[in-house]
Amino acid sequence: IIAWLKSKKIEIIPASFKETMALGCNVVALGGDRVLSTTAAMQLNADMRAAGFTVYDPDMSMFLQAGGGVHCMCQPLNREAA
Repeated sequence: IIAWLKSKKIEIIPASFKETMALGCNVVALGGDRVLSTTAAMQLNADMRAAGFTVYDPDMSMFLQAGGGVHCMCQPLNREAA
């Protein structure tokens, strides 16, 4: 999988075990190089910013305690013309 991603010129930003367990990889791609993350992923957010992303990182600690991350709280809404 990693080789395939790299072949598509997709940059991989590593995440620590601690941030992964705090659902730091549970992000929402907002488009336009913008990402919705969480304050629990401080280093990962810094790395994403260094890679050129705008990172929005609200405090999600109360939701993380229940086992849900940012992406878990979002559902895309697509409407087709009637």
